[in-house]
Amino acid sequence: MIMTQTIYFLTDLIGAPVYSEAGRQSGKITDFVLTLRDHKLYFEQAIVYDFDSSTNKLASLHNFKTFTPKDFELKDALSDLPAYVKDDKKPTATELWDKTVIDTVNVKNITINDLALICEKNKIIQVSGVDISFKSLLKRSGLYNVSKTVASWFAGDLQPEIVEWDKIIGFDDEFETITTDETSDNLQNLHPADLADILEDLDDEDRVSVIENLDEEVAAETIAEADSETQIQIIEDLDTETASDIIEEMDPDEAADLLQDIDQDRAKEILDHMDLDEASDVRKLLEHDEFTAGGIMTTEYISIYDDFTIANAIAHIRLVAADVENIYYMYVLDNEDRLKGIISIRDLISSNPNALVSDVMEKDIVSVNAATPQEEVAALISKYDYIAMPVVNDKQQILGVITIDDIMDVMEEEANEDIMKMAGTSDEELETDSPFKTCKSRLPWLLITLCTGFVTSAILKYFMASFESIAVLVFFVPVVCGMGGNAGVQASTLAIRALSLNNEITFKDVFKKVWKEIAAGALMGAVCGLVIGLWAQYLIVTSPNPPAMKAIYLSMTVGIAMLCTMSFSTTYGALVPIVFNKFKIDPAVASGPFVTSCNDIFALLIYYAVSSLLIFVVLK
Repeated sequence: MIMTQTIYFLTDLIGAPVYSEAGRQSGKITDFVLTLRDHKLYFEQAIVYDFDSSTNKLASLHNFKTFTPKDFELKDALSDLPAYVKDDKKPTATELWDKTVIDTVNVKNITINDLALICEKNKIIQVSGVDISFKSLLKRSGLYNVSKTVASWFAGDLQPEIVEWDKIIGFDDEFETITTDETSDNLQNLHPADLADILEDLDDEDRVSVIENLDEEVAAETIAEADSETQIQIIEDLDTETASDIIEEMDPDEAADLLQDIDQDRAKEILDHMDLDEASDVRKLLEHDEFTAGGIMTTEYISIYDDFTIANAIAHIRLVAADVENIYYMYVLDNEDRLKGIISIRDLISSNPNALVSDVMEKDIVSVNAATPQEEVAALISKYDYIAMPVVNDKQQILGVITIDDIMDVMEEEANEDIMKMAGTSDEELETDSPFKTCKSRLPWLLITLCTGFVTSAILKYFMASFESIAVLVFFVPVVCGMGGNAGVQASTLAIRALSLNNEITFKDVFKKVWKEIAAGALMGAVCGLVIGLWAQYLIVTSPNPPAMKAIYLSMTVGIAMLCTMSFSTTYGALVPIVFNKFKIDPAVASGPFVTSCNDIFALLIYYAVSSLLIFVVLK
């Protein structure tokens, strides 16, 4: 922040002494009443605590002989000034502390920790900015002097972080009186994606206030960029007419997705208030399942007929282009509206104007049915590097188009869903602050894991009973189980990723995958088995109570058990997702808690079997 004037802070003025004309301290500053003029904020009235009457008095600018941050001297007796009475229409300076406002330069929500001030030539104190630094919080708490010394040892003096006053916007109801008239203009100039980020951090009432300050087109783009929870809250809280006007400006597919998520009575009410044509497009999309090609397609596309000339096609585009947001391809239809081909803008512009569209179009096209799952559509677009994919019905008549931005949303959604399932939870947890909903999401998998713990504890009980004379083997149970679980999760994660990139896996692919994991598991198990075997040898030899059996046999038992466990775990981890996928079960659930829990059981069984076999051979 570049200024020639000296910068002061509100925290430095709270508690400042107020002197009488005779030079005696008669009170102290407790706050200031704010005055807004020409979109600028001023301190022209001070709230002064009167030592004699133990009350707060209101002192205006004309009551002071000097009114500067360095010197507050009254020319009128403090006892003659009126008592301060709170006026809701005139906020005080300290009421701005902790308010959330928008920094329009860095496009983010900020919290006011302090006010930065300058003193004009006419002795009027003006608010020049807000301080959002940690330093200002420490000053307010009275800890700054202590922290200043500590901070200087490590990172030097703490510095203020000031955002200029004319670069912020406030929306809180109590902050309304000092929100400038330029609020709407400032908002209109922000990118919808930035506005959406801001919305997500605001309170419910403030979100609605922001949207109501935007024109309908920008409001629609902003809501479309926001997360699902924010979208639903805003549309539910807006009046029906405003909500319908905004949704009319949204792309039909985005409008349909939003209306599917809100209360259906509310959705019907909004649709009834919408323009008939816009509502008709949205209703058609609502007929399709949300997670299919029909559910994510848009009805905004340009179609032409195969008997058009190139000149006819260009003229047609000029007529309808204003109603279509993205134009990647023209979709060529026959007389029965069946999809026959596509033609790109580049081919259209570079072709002979007199040529027929049917002679220029690309006839080898890939389309999807409206019922095709969205993840299959994403795989096709990724495979063929398409920017858009046509959606057709059983008669090959085009219903809509899926664009690349919709597919990117699908891929992000699928990736998030898989990650959550692998962790034994769901993506709904990201959208809630309720500990009960979090518990509901996570607890089932944790209970399943707990049940597998009953099995492993029972196995371990029999393990210890069988090898009571060589209980040293029990010491290595955690490391064998842990390594098996880690190896299994690695293998299952790679298998799930492979399935997401290529949903169809042949028997040959399965055999190749499993064989690779067996080999990799055996190799990793051999290395880890050798290391743990050497460590086991050292521990057993240096034990104060050495077991009856030779240390070499026990260390071999641990090492071979590790090799077998890791070989099995990698094979199991790779095979389970493939089997789940074959039976139409989401393979993502085969990772995380599922694989780890099952691997613990199998690792113990393998360890028990190897130990029993080797000891039987040795004792024989």
